[in-house]
Amino acid sequence: MRNLKPGAPRRALMLCLLLWAPFASGATLHEQRQAYKRAVDHLYAGHVSAALKIQRQLNDYVLTPYITYHRNRLRLAQLSADEVQGFRSAYPDLPGAQRIYWQWLKRQGERGHWRTFLKHYEHTDDAALQCLRLRALYAIEERQAALDGTAALWAVGESQPKACDPIFQVWQRERLTDEVAWRRLRLAIEANERTLARYLLRFFGTSRRTWAQALYDVHVSPNHVKSAGRYRTDNALSRQVIGHGLRRLAARDAAAAAAAWAKYQESHRFTPSERQRIAAPVEQAMAEAGLLRKSPDADSPPEAAEGFAKAYLRQQAWSSVQAWIERIPQDRRFTDNWQYWLARALDDTHGGSERARLAYQSLAQGRSYYRFLAARRVDAPLSFQDVGAPPTAADKQKVLVVPAVGRAIELFAVGDEVNARRELAAVIPRLTMDERRAAVHWVQDIGYPVLAIHTANKAELRDDLALRFPVLHLPLFKRASHVTAVPLPVLLAFARQESAFEANARSPANARGVLQMLPSTARLAAKRAGLPIPSTADLFDPAINIPLGSSHIAWLMRRYDGALPLVTAAYNAGEHRADRWVKDLTGAPMDVWIESIPYRETRNYVKNVLAFASVYAYRLGEPPPYLGVVGAMAP
Repeated sequence: MRNLKPGAPRRALMLCLLLWAPFASGATLHEQRQAYKRAVDHLYAGHVSAALKIQRQLNDYVLTPYITYHRNRLRLAQLSADEVQGFRSAYPDLPGAQRIYWQWLKRQGERGHWRTFLKHYEHTDDAALQCLRLRALYAIEERQAALDGTAALWAVGESQPKACDPIFQVWQRERLTDEVAWRRLRLAIEANERTLARYLLRFFGTSRRTWAQALYDVHVSPNHVKSAGRYRTDNALSRQVIGHGLRRLAARDAAAAAAAWAKYQESHRFTPSERQRIAAPVEQAMAEAGLLRKSPDADSPPEAAEGFAKAYLRQQAWSSVQAWIERIPQDRRFTDNWQYWLARALDDTHGGSERARLAYQSLAQGRSYYRFLAARRVDAPLSFQDVGAPPTAADKQKVLVVPAVGRAIELFAVGDEVNARRELAAVIPRLTMDERRAAVHWVQDIGYPVLAIHTANKAELRDDLALRFPVLHLPLFKRASHVTAVPLPVLLAFARQESAFEANARSPANARGVLQMLPSTARLAAKRAGLPIPSTADLFDPAINIPLGSSHIAWLMRRYDGALPLVTAAYNAGEHRADRWVKDLTGAPMDVWIESIPYRETRNYVKNVLAFASVYAYRLGEPPPYLGVVGAMAP
C-alpha cells in the first residue's frame, strides 16, 4: 500500500465491502433508490465491478435498465453494433436506449466507419445524421445518390450542423448554381437569418451578385426601396428585391411604401402574382393607418383577408371588418377570435342584432379569453369546463404499472430530472386520457407543478384546471393581496403567466422569480413600498419576490386608474410603451385596444392574464374580478 495516496486504503476497503456485502433481501424502496444512486456513482468513478454487483442485486428495481444506459454512455466508443441493438431490443420503450443508438450511430459516422453507419442507419429528422448518411454514400462511391440528396439539405433558411460541411463543400463545387443559391438566400431572408444571408452572398456569380447584395441591403434597410434609381432595371430579380423592400417598408411607413409602389407600377412590368404579393401588405398597412378603405372583391386573395380584417378592426370600421372576416377561409374563420369579432362587427353595425346575440351565446359555451368576452357581452355565466375531482389514489397507483410511467416517477425520486422528462414525453402519447391524467397528477403531487402544467397542455388535458392552474405560494399571495388590495385571482394570474410559479425562473431579459421582476424594477418597487432593497439573488426568494411584484402591480393599478388591461400591458412591456399605445387609440373600446397592441407577445400576455384571473377566481370560489375589457378607454 506504499504507493497509495493518503486515504486510499480506506477507499479500497470500502470498495471491497460494497463488492462483497450481500444486498439485503426485502429492501425498502428508499434503500433501492440509494443503492441505484451508488451504482451510478460507481460507474462515473470507474468502479464498474461495484456497479454491476449492485445491478445484479437490484434486478427487480424499475430503474435497473438505467444502470446499463449509464454504462453504455461511458463506453460509447467501445460498444459493438450487437450491444447497441441488443439494448434497444431489450428495452424498446426506453428513451435512453434510443439515445444510445443515435449517439453510437453518430460516432460511427464521425469516425468514418461508413459501411457500419449505413448498415444500421434508420431514417431520422436529425440533419447531422442525414448529412453523415450522404457522406457515407459518397465515400462508398455512390456519389450520384449522395449529391442528389444534398440539395434538399442545403437549400434551407437556417444554418445546418457542421457535420454537413464536407458534403456541402463537394456539392457546392459540382452542383451549386446561382438559381439554387438565390432560393436559399430568399429563405434565409424570409426567416430573418441575417448572418446566414450575409454568408450566402459569397456563392453568387457576377450575374446575380449585385441583386443578391441588393436583396440583403433592402432587408436590413427598407428605406433603400424609396430610391427608385437604385432599382431602375426591370427583371425578375429586381422585382423580387423591390417587392421585399416594399413589404418591409410598409410595416414601418405605410404612406411611403404606397407612394413608392405607385411609382414602381409605372416603371416596372410586374406580373399579376407579383402585384398581388406586394399590393396586399401595402394596402393592409394603409388600412391599419386609416389611409385606405377597401372592400373585398372577386380578385381579393382569401389569404389577405385576415390582415385586412385586423387593419379595419383597429379603425373600428365595422362593416369592413364583417366583410373581410366573411372572406377568411373556413378553417381559420371559425376560431374563437374571428367568431367574437364577427359578432362585435354585427353588434356595432346593426345594434341589437339577433345574429350577434346568438353568436355571443354560442361562443360563451366554453373557456377562453374570447369566450369570456362573449359571455360578458350577453351577461351569461362564464363556462369553465373543469373535469373536477383529481384521479383517485387507486387510479394513480394503477398507472405506475406502465413501465415508462413508473420509471419517470422513480427518476424524479433519484434526482435524474432530464431522463424523467424524456420518459414522460415519450410515454404520454401512448396513454389513454385517464392514464395521462393520473400520470400528470403524479408529476404535480411529487412537487413539479411547472412541468405538470406543460405536460398537461401537451397531453391535451386542457380541462383539468387543477393541473393547468395550480395555486402555489398561497399564504404569500394572500398576504400580498391584503397589503396591496389587488385581488388575489389577479396576482395568481400574473404568476401563472410570468413563471408558472417557478421560484427559480429567469428570463432572457434577466427578469427573475415568481413574478419575473427585473432587478431595476424590484429596487424601484421596494423604494415605493418602503421595503428593503433586494439583491439580485433575493429575487429568487418567493417571500421577497411576491411582495415586490404585487406592490409594483398595485402601483400600476393606481397609475392606470384600475384599468387592468393597461396595467397588464405595462407590466409586460413597460409604462412608456403602454402610454404610447393608449395615446394612439385613446377612447377606443378596450377589447379593440388589446387586439391592436403592436407586440404579439404583449398582446397574448394581456389576453392570458385576463382569462387566467377569471379561472383563478373560479378555482378559489370567488366572483370573477372586474377585468375592464368591455367598454371604452377613458379619453
